[in-house]
Amino acid sequence: MNQVAIVVQRCHESIVGGSEALAWQYANLLSDNFQVDILTTTALEYTTWANVLTPGCETKQGINIHRFPVTIGRSEYWHNLHTRLLREFHYPKYLDTENSKRISWSIALQEEFIRFQGPYSEPLIAFLRAHYNEYQCIIFATDLYPTSYFGIAEIPFSKVLLAPTLHDEPPAYLTAYKYMYKRVPYFIWLTNAEKALGEKLWGELPGKVVSMGVDTLLRSPFQAEYPYLLYCGRIDHNKGCNDLVNFFIQFKNSHPSNLRLILTGKNEMEIPSHPDIDFRGFVTPEEKFQLMAGASIFVMPSPYESFSIVTLEAMAQRTPVLVNGACEVLVEHVTRSGGGKIYRDYESFSKAIQEMIANQDKLAQMGEIARQYVVANFAFSSVKKNLLEMIEKYSVI
Repeated sequence: MNQVAIVVQRCHESIVGGSEALAWQYANLLSDNFQVDILTTTALEYTTWANVLTPGCETKQGINIHRFPVTIGRSEYWHNLHTRLLREFHYPKYLDTENSKRISWSIALQEEFIRFQGPYSEPLIAFLRAHYNEYQCIIFATDLYPTSYFGIAEIPFSKVLLAPTLHDEPPAYLTAYKYMYKRVPYFIWLTNAEKALGEKLWGELPGKVVSMGVDTLLRSPFQAEYPYLLYCGRIDHNKGCNDLVNFFIQFKNSHPSNLRLILTGKNEMEIPSHPDIDFRGFVTPEEKFQLMAGASIFVMPSPYESFSIVTLEAMAQRTPVLVNGACEVLVEHVTRSGGGKIYRDYESFSKAIQEMIANQDKLAQMGEIARQYVVANFAFSSVKKNLLEMIEKYSVI
């Protein structure tokens, strides 16, 4: 049986969402046709990329997970570089009006930023260098981390498929990424909006929207004595959660009712004490789906998404969504489906909630078409078919 490798920065059942979830899903979809190896690090969390897990090989569901120690994690040095990057990104003199913003760093400084962003693993890089020829292709999940940037540089480009999970964020504008990834022969995109962003940043690129499969099994709704908005995911300023909480409190002050906000996931910021905000922390997958099925509206405030698994999972539970209009991927989901509304500030947030909850019949209809969109476009079978076709067509043995 031919072998395929998937490189991702971390892999563990405690990590939900993002490129880690994409890597694990692709590994499972391909495991009937290939021996799949996941090449990853021993890190669990991204704030330091500390070595936590045991290095070596673990086999799970027929998939070999090779974990390598991190040799460069994330430190104060990188945070200083990141602060400088953000500051310079917003300098007017760096605005390229033809295409996008650029930052006038040397390639050496850009690669320093990427390397010290972590997780950089010299043993993982050495493994790729020594064993790439054993694989029909090597799929790199996410563009941002050194596991992809420096890993791709070590192997023939004909072996590479890249799933960038690209976000419109300042580091993506570093030209080092453009010069490295322009040599990749084929890209795996999750949405048309992500592909358009990639071509805005890096120029015309070969690739196909393969997407990602979403669980569409309907669950029994959580039975609450009150209507509620729901957010699931990392509760973080970078995910727009500060605005979500503040907007909700302002909305309740202006429109008193029994409407509540439920938040689930890892908390990375201070949540104000409020009688109508319910922070539940981590919940089981089944609890999450039940909460989605029972919610009046699922809110996704993040301005940076390449796909947004949880948004589509909520839509599959017949729950309309309210999304941040700063994120083109979320806008695409809503405009293509008609299964939700878009907000860009408090006024549009408030107006959307009022309109959505004012008519329960229309809200239910919106939820139904949201589900139809997910079922039609993100079934596991179609994602697997697209992925296999890409590997067979664009990889070499």
